[in-house]
Amino acid sequence: MLKTVTFATACWERDWKFLLNDPNYLSVHQIQNHLFPFAERLLIINNVQDLEAVKKAADAKVKEGVLTRYVVAEDVLPFFELQRSDFNDWQYYNALAPLNAIYHCQSDYLLYHTGDVYLKEPVQWIDRALAFMEKDPNKKVANLLWNDNYKEAKKESWRQTWNFFVSKSGFSDQMFLVKKEDFCAPIYGEIRPDGAHFPRGDVFEKRVFSYMKNRGFERITFKGGSYIHENIGESV
Repeated sequence: MLKTVTFATACWERDWKFLLNDPNYLSVHQIQNHLFPFAERLLIINNVQDLEAVKKAADAKVKEGVLTRYVVAEDVLPFFELQRSDFNDWQYYNALAPLNAIYHCQSDYLLYHTGDVYLKEPVQWIDRALAFMEKDPNKKVANLLWNDNYKEAKKESWRQTWNFFVSKSGFSDQMFLVKKEDFCAPIYGEIRPDGAHFPRGDVFEKRVFSYMKNRGFERITFKGGSYIHENIGESV
């Protein structure tokens, strides 16, 4: 039986106009190019100044059928047994978007990627990732290559299959496909000292990295396609 998947992304003050006003970015390059029938298409509105203006633009995307719904990021930290004091301001808002996506997801799985991540070309990968993850529950996270960096993904892996590199460590909030029931839980309180390569302290990424590493969970990266990560927030 095909598992249901929610697509989710987030916007904030510096990118919401581009994300919601461009006719193709969200609908094609973020959603359609995954070539998968998402059960819902969710937007997290996070840390914006003119909330009503953003909601109006998001309502238009819902009316167009691009989005199923949107939610305004709320403080879900207590649900995950976290505290505001666990984060500085940047870390807090950085964590709020993916945690809200996980919390509000209504499907078996969640595909989340940040607003500055997109696919240049269509890639059919989600069905293969779901099959792999369902077959082996130790595979907790799936994603595409990042910025066409095949060599780096291969280097980080300890083995590979026909379609995937398999890694014993590593996680990025730029894109992740996860099972909701695994991640909608108080798993984000662990911090490993070997997570120092995350440059902004005890961020969401570092917490997931620590949780997975402590339990020997693995990440799979699809070989046959890549996402592009560009900082669009500085130019809008």
